[in-house]
Amino acid sequence: MQLFFLPHLNPEAIQAQKIEFTFDENESRHIAKSMRLKPGDVLNITDGAGFLYKGVIEEADQRQTRVWISEPHADKRLLTNKLHIAIAPTKNPDRIEWFVEKATEMGVDEISLLSCEHSERSRLKTERLERIAIAALKQSGRSRLPLLHETVDFERFLQQKYAGEKYIAWCETDVEEHLLHKIKKGTDVIVLIGPEGDFSKEEADAAIAAGYQPVSLGRFTLRTETAGLTACMLFHQANLE
Repeated sequence: MQLFFLPHLNPEAIQAQKIEFTFDENESRHIAKSMRLKPGDVLNITDGAGFLYKGVIEEADQRQTRVWISEPHADKRLLTNKLHIAIAPTKNPDRIEWFVEKATEMGVDEISLLSCEHSERSRLKTERLERIAIAALKQSGRSRLPLLHETVDFERFLQQKYAGEKYIAWCETDVEEHLLHKIKKGTDVIVLIGPEGDFSKEEADAAIAAGYQPVSLGRFTLRTETAGLTACMLFHQANLE
């Protein structure tokens, strides 16, 4: 299913009557130039907030394509519980970009970037990551765009309130409890993933004191981005069993 992205739609208003909207220049160029769609053609549209819509092209223009939008409906394929991955950016930005792309395809709901004691990249702008996530959303046919947060210091992040299950994947511990066996089906989950040098003992101790449970992601040491994606896969596996 070819999917197009149009944020900030109001499904309740559109349910009452079809409404005309205009795509931005990037999406308009894709519709009018790359896809060569014409007035009257029907589009599948998502708002990135879990809703799908029907769109009918009114005007196909490379700078601003206008569509009539109707038939909003919640995407019933989505899980009702959510996954939040808090991860330290890798030294090579390509690898964290790969994680964002694949995690979006897997259905992660929220991504926070952490600045840790062993981080080799303390800051990373989210604008490019957001574009990557939107492209992955459209490619995979998903309807919920993950919420991306700017980089925050690890200590400050631990002060944030979170009502779901809280886990930390820490390589320097002998814990044998696997994340898959800890996740309760239907429960919101957050998983902390450290930098390439892993969390320091002080950071891990602080996370445990804040209520995070140490878990294993397997018998072998994974790269940061692989660990993050593994957590995504285990979350969905636990919720499908």
